[in-house]
Amino acid sequence: MDSQNNTFPRALIWLLGIFLILVMVVYIGDKAFQISKQAKESKEPQKTISISAEGKVKAVPDLAVVNLGVITQGTTAAEVQDQNSKKINQIIDFVKQQGINKEDISTSNFNIYPQYDYRNGKNNITGYQANQTVSIKVRGVDKSTEALGKIIDGATNNGANEVNGVSLSFDDPDNLKEKARENAIERAKQKAQEMARVAGLTLGKVVSVSESNMGGYPVPMADVAYGMGGAGIAQKSISPNIEPGTQDITAQMTVVFEIK
Repeated sequence: MDSQNNTFPRALIWLLGIFLILVMVVYIGDKAFQISKQAKESKEPQKTISISAEGKVKAVPDLAVVNLGVITQGTTAAEVQDQNSKKINQIIDFVKQQGINKEDISTSNFNIYPQYDYRNGKNNITGYQANQTVSIKVRGVDKSTEALGKIIDGATNNGANEVNGVSLSFDDPDNLKEKARENAIERAKQKAQEMARVAGLTLGKVVSVSESNMGGYPVPMADVAYGMGGAGIAQKSISPNIEPGTQDITAQMTVVFEIK
């Protein structure tokens, strides 16, 4: 009787063990099938279409950068430094009076160097020359260039005898660049839809998006430039009429779509 009782639990244990083994076999087999299926699908070429398009945004520059300079000459380095600093400080004071923040005024160049007389095979120092340049940011030129003209005119009347140029650009070019990208992607979608329609295909999801280096940020444009010999510039002058015009900000995007 006891022998029969011991046989039943052992048989039950064996059955449970066989059942667990079968479950494991089925699980492993299913996993192997899934892995094999994924590997096969990954080897199969994906049906895609690649479209490139350019996006463009046209905008009026809102930022002008003026580079003004003072060149002074004298017999000693200390003399030309004092004269040059006096004129530059006078120019900076005038610019601040026009409402330009001090953060938008910076010294971009300062040099003092000797002048030589090379006649008769000699290189005697005959004097010194100082050259100092300041960069001034004038904002809001897309609305009015009146302040820009006043600053150039007033700076020359206050001692600036060198104007290296006026560069027109944008205070926030990244925002314009993003809009150009959005336009490019939208154009790529339209081109892909038309191509798929003509080919009798169905356009699927976007697989990838990339940007070409062909599209760039706006390049500052030099609209005004004066030479060094500023004798005439230092006199009372008429404010230059500067027109900011418009600039194109472009982006070249490539979009890959799935097709069905």
